[in-house]
Amino acid sequence: MSSVSSSSEYSRYFVPGYGISRHIIFSHIRFYLGPYASVRPYSYLGREGYLVTAPGRPLTKSQIEDLQNLSKQYELQAAERMVPSNDGGEAEDAYINRPIQVQQRRRYGSGSGSGSGSNADSHGRNR
Repeated sequence: MSSVSSSSEYSRYFVPGYGISRHIIFSHIRFYLGPYASVRPYSYLGREGYLVTAPGRPLTKSQIEDLQNLSKQYELQAAERMVPSNDGGEAEDAYINRPIQVQQRRRYGSGSGSGSGSNADSHGRNR
């Protein structure tokens, strides 16, 4: 008769994603739960988070709080890298959820009514 000890059984559980960066949980999960632990994005009852699969015990409240703290540090550092510096060479105050313009698109045919020789249709594509 073979029995499997509880430490070698795999458990799967949902961890809410609030305050936990994907980069941080993906790179730190094995540190907390061992080399066989895995994590993937997951939605449970309409709430976004992560599905953790690992042998043994689940993450503790302290470990989850540690992941949240690491995530906040990571997001602040990422925001600082994205903020342009002013003339003095120092970066402006970084705000994690600050909108950052990626690309500016010109809209053709919006209100001027003068075809002005453009060969673009109403969606900005060339005809």
